[in-house]
Amino acid sequence: MPSARSLYKQELNRCRDHFNQINLQKEQGYLMKYTTFSANVENIIPTIPRSQHEAMFQELLLQRMFTTFDQQCLTAGDLVKIRGSEDLLTNEDGPKIYCTYHLGSYRLLTSVLFRRGVDCVLLVGNNMNRSQGDDMIEHIDALRKKHGLTNVFRVVETGHQSAGLTVLRELKAGRSLIAYVDGSPETAPQPGEEDKFLPVPLGNRRVLTRKGVGYLSHATGTPIVPVVSYRQADLTNVLHCLDPIRPIRQSDRDMYCQEAMIQLYQAFWPYLKRYPAQWEGWTYIHSFLEPEKPKQGQFAHWPARPTFNTDRYSICDLEQTPILFDRRLYQTYEITEDLRDLLLNINSVDSVEGLVGKEMFGELMEMEVLH
Repeated sequence: MPSARSLYKQELNRCRDHFNQINLQKEQGYLMKYTTFSANVENIIPTIPRSQHEAMFQELLLQRMFTTFDQQCLTAGDLVKIRGSEDLLTNEDGPKIYCTYHLGSYRLLTSVLFRRGVDCVLLVGNNMNRSQGDDMIEHIDALRKKHGLTNVFRVVETGHQSAGLTVLRELKAGRSLIAYVDGSPETAPQPGEEDKFLPVPLGNRRVLTRKGVGYLSHATGTPIVPVVSYRQADLTNVLHCLDPIRPIRQSDRDMYCQEAMIQLYQAFWPYLKRYPAQWEGWTYIHSFLEPEKPKQGQFAHWPARPTFNTDRYSICDLEQTPILFDRRLYQTYEITEDLRDLLLNINSVDSVEGLVGKEMFGELMEMEVLH
């Protein structure tokens, strides 16, 4: 009789077979989503060649399908390999703040903790709760019924006015918190929220991350446990528990928070480099990048035969309208079909300035669309 692990892998291979039959490039919005993904990879890990980006993007879409399957599979959590100190995934030594990332089958941490009898509070964005919250609660209820579990599980929305106080109360009551420190599309910085975020290094850029978990850790004396999820080549899911970050109650709260968040991203970095195609954050991290100041090109003499700056700009269609996409500043410009055709065939044009006029030519040079 096949083992649970071999049956699980069979199902994932079925998922892969189904995925391979989909013509992704015909899916609505594919090109714009891929272009944004590619720009994010290039800004954070520029050492990954652009020629590898599309294969990475498609692998990420497959990994998301695997993650969805794991959410529906009650035995997936039992098949997880634990690395690091397994004692950290228990009620021993009181509550903990589990900080994890949208890497691999990231929802399995919740399943594993609940299965082990840990009282859990899951902190999620409002949209995630509306789209996936019911599935998570259904999964937890099924685990509770199957294994006769009586521990607590609840979901708290980050956007709720009283979220901070609710979580503070839960931690003081001995319940552990699960938080995704790499954010989600709906938790990105909004105007007027600057005091809730701080910049931390991630690869070649700096990202804005919410301060909340650092403050909660300091205020309650609760250790932060970084947990990284990833899927091995043989499809085995791994949860790696890293060294806890322990608050010093008498320390300055802001300093502790800054240091804790830097440590959380430093802990994540080696896994992101090793399993880049498994990070869902590539689809939204641009919303968290610390803005770069626009650099206006200065030209003493414009080149006689300029070329299209494909390092910085991409052209794609959005609902059949040509769009010029700035890969550095994440700005989009609606352009005419004539300009699109000119940029794509610029090497066959004798005089770009003669074709578009001096004013537009100057603008394209200043924006570094041409160089």
